[in-house]
Amino acid sequence: MAYTLRNFKNDDGQGVKDLILTILAKEYPFDKKAYADSDLDKIGEVYGGRKDSFFVIEEDGKIVGTVGVKGETADEALLRRLFIEQGHRKKGYGSQLLKTAVRFCRDNGYRKMYFRCTDRMVDAMRLCEKEGFKKKESLEVSGFNIHKLELSI
Repeated sequence: MAYTLRNFKNDDGQGVKDLILTILAKEYPFDKKAYADSDLDKIGEVYGGRKDSFFVIEEDGKIVGTVGVKGETADEALLRRLFIEQGHRKKGYGSQLLKTAVRFCRDNGYRKMYFRCTDRMVDAMRLCEKEGFKKKESLEVSGFNIHKLELSI
């Protein structure tokens, strides 16, 4: 199966939203309080700043992976929306998306990246740690922990 890793296009909006909301509902139903979804209706706007970006993996016309970069300060960025459809995991897609996001941050002068995840996002946390992210803090919220991971670029 052929796939493409590319920048988000406005036509991708519904596919991205469907992918992320489906994964959240199936795999993280108890974590809803931790993650707002207001950005999903306007990805092009939210991630459209000069130092922001959103990447997708498309396979056979369907969005199967996502990652976003959102500037937090002049030299710090947030890694957001790292999601891979369940049937497409363990193929290296997450690693490729993460490396693309890190490269984007490096190319745009960021010095640090942050990723926030819950205890249940084990695969995403492992992937980030494999790429050099370090756990900086954890916060207990309503019976689960939110972890903040940091990567110095």
